[in-house]
Amino acid sequence: MPEVIIKYKNAKALKALQGLAKAFDMEIEKPKEKKKNITGLLIRFSGKPDANALSGIWKDNPVTIEQLR
Repeated sequence: MPEVIIKYKNAKALKALQGLAKAFDMEIEKPKEKKKNITGLLIRFSGKPDANALSGIWKDNPVTIEQLR
């Protein structure tokens, strides 16, 4: 079935569209939520992560607990 996307600004317009759709035997559906796609990330994940490799990461940029909050 062909689909069309219609954007509206207020609920009154939506009510009118729903009435029109019913008159022409059409359906109005809410869009389905898109799942986040993490495949496009520029980060490569290790199969065997090593948390010790992160030791000293902030040595040149000391950060206080207040700054982290």
